[in-house]
Amino acid sequence: MRTLCDLSHTLEPGISRFTSFDALDIRSLWTHADAAERGYQDTTCEVTEVRFVTSVGTYLDAPFHFDPNGADISQLNLSQLVLPGMVLDVRDWAAPDRPLPVKALDGLDVGGKALLLYTGWSRHWGDDRYHHHPFVPREMADRLRAMHPALVGVDTLVIDSTQDPTRPAHTLLLRAGILIVENLTGLEALLVETFTFVAVPVKVARAAAFPVRAFAIVE
Repeated sequence: MRTLCDLSHTLEPGISRFTSFDALDIRSLWTHADAAERGYQDTTCEVTEVRFVTSVGTYLDAPFHFDPNGADISQLNLSQLVLPGMVLDVRDWAAPDRPLPVKALDGLDVGGKALLLYTGWSRHWGDDRYHHHPFVPREMADRLRAMHPALVGVDTLVIDSTQDPTRPAHTLLLRAGILIVENLTGLEALLVETFTFVAVPVKVARAAAFPVRAFAIVE
């Protein structure tokens, strides 16, 4: 039997985000009442306008995000976005503003897969603690690059330390063509499962990142 596991946060005003970014805004461009006044007969419709910085919610980073010559969101192949998945439980090492250890990767075969790092930090979504998350340090990012996963996902605000302006995980992974998904949730459901990971954004030209409805297909 096939099961679908939602791994995404809901996009709504007030969600956790980088504090330097404007808040997400969702409003009615037309309400049902407006539509009734615009000539619709025996029916009405709602037209919604959403404004946001594209690095918000559960989102995917394309290489262009940290590589000026890299592929943008619209240039990604679907084969890069639908992948065999693996969850790595790193909760024992997850601490506020602390690096994850390279040794957590020992013995893994992640070539061509979506490797999802389960820190458990999504439980702090909407709380100030969410901004003080564990992160992938340079040494771990360098090891990941050599292991050739197709994608690395995290259940934290960002894969890097926000205190490190060199952003080594973003730089090393994206410039190697390894995609990144941030702000995942629900990874605990996949700890002992074989699954396909899906994270497909809208096909937007020149976008460096974009929200996705990330989910797992568990057979």
